[in-house]
Amino acid sequence: MRREQRIVRAWCEVQSAERTAERTRWLEFAAPEIAAQAAPGQFVMVGFGGRGWGSPFLPRPNSVAAVRGERMGLLIRAFGEGSRRLASLQSGDSALLLGPLGSRYRLGDARRILCVAGGVGLAPFLFLPRWAQQKGCGGEIRLLYGERDARAVFDPSKIQELCGLEAEIWTEDGSLGNRGRVTDGIDLDGVDLVLACGPTPMLKLVRKQALQAGVPCQLAVEEHMACGVGTCIGCAIETVDPDTGEQGYDLVCVDGPVFPAERLRW
Repeated sequence: MRREQRIVRAWCEVQSAERTAERTRWLEFAAPEIAAQAAPGQFVMVGFGGRGWGSPFLPRPNSVAAVRGERMGLLIRAFGEGSRRLASLQSGDSALLLGPLGSRYRLGDARRILCVAGGVGLAPFLFLPRWAQQKGCGGEIRLLYGERDARAVFDPSKIQELCGLEAEIWTEDGSLGNRGRVTDGIDLDGVDLVLACGPTPMLKLVRKQALQAGVPCQLAVEEHMACGVGTCIGCAIETVDPDTGEQGYDLVCVDGPVFPAERLRW
């Protein structure tokens, strides 16, 4: 469901930048207006407008990964030319931010929450525990976090600093934490709510397990997008109304990125 929100477009200065894993940087921007409104699951579009033409010509979506006072944190991993430029930002540099955008996770009265993060899907869960504490919602949170190997793992001490939790780490080659895929660590016994963010194959498996167990589940979907506000129609995904069975399409940027598992037509 789309909802009204005040969207801020502003040039924001990088206040701190640090390497936290292979090809991965943690950036904190001075973004008071966006930080004051942001919630876990929402995102910002990050670009450079007309300054210094080149990659990325179009802005990139990034999950809000922390709010610390007037600062907003982003987890940036260099995948291509555009994200490499974003990851190269240093303290004192500026980027054009648009946000907060999209929907957030809804915790309701859940007392035991399982968060499943794959790769940079960790970002909203660096934000969620402290946000929930401040809002007086949510309960016991267990965080599962998976990567391909130890080199890709976001600094565990930084995870604890940001969210106040010790993540249960899974690596596919067993070089750090548990060996296997992050979904191998899922145990839904006693869980009231499952939240997930990461690659689509991981989300599909989390969705399947949650639906089979009858546990409410919300998924933050990853899609390419050019605008973030529903104009380009580039992030349409197939959905279904769980009450009527009516099929259609939703836009990840304005109807999501967080969707109830039963709404996704996978």
